[in-house]
Amino acid sequence: MSWTYYWARGGHAAQPRYNQFQYKGCAVGCGAVAWGILFGWADRQAASGNSYWAPRWGLYRQNGGRGANAVAPIIMDNGVRNMIREIRDHIGTFCIAGSGATFPWDMHQARRYLNGRTGTTLSTHYNSFGIHEGRLREKARNSIRDRETPAIIGTGWLNHYPVAYGYAWQRRTVRKCFIFCWNTTVYDRYFYVNQGWGGSGNGWVNASTWFAGQIYP
Repeated sequence: MSWTYYWARGGHAAQPRYNQFQYKGCAVGCGAVAWGILFGWADRQAASGNSYWAPRWGLYRQNGGRGANAVAPIIMDNGVRNMIREIRDHIGTFCIAGSGATFPWDMHQARRYLNGRTGTTLSTHYNSFGIHEGRLREKARNSIRDRETPAIIGTGWLNHYPVAYGYAWQRRTVRKCFIFCWNTTVYDRYFYVNQGWGGSGNGWVNASTWFAGQIYP
């Protein structure tokens, strides 16, 4: 009954500390920030010797634009804000009571940011009704476990898109009794997430999701 852990390359120290900010009258939105974190992470991996991501420099360019190559900052600056603003416009984030919301079927439009910058590709999978599915958990888990690459998940319908970069699970045998007794196997599963709150609030959440967003070199 011991825990098994998997982590994206670099663990906690490699996670960009990006945050939301005001844009077009409301918060820029967690969807755009999540893609920004994921792109920034991969760009830094390309620059730091991760052979899997080494060919994919150019995810981030000077001042977040389309000019010369640069290494994505780990701390938010104006270039990162430019990147996130562009992603936000591509994915169609809209305002709800001052917050920025993004429909899951629009999240794939973040690929438009990649065009002309890098050969990196992305994929999105989701349940349109916000129902949590094991297949979606497994897509995010497989990205972390098999490719050491974070993935975006969805927690709460149209509520939040954090970046999952750790995964833990254990199997337990539980004794149940009603008239007679029997043993049953249960599983505990958690993601460790970057909330996109500038480095605060990161931690373990239940590994149940209705969305999985992944990037590939």
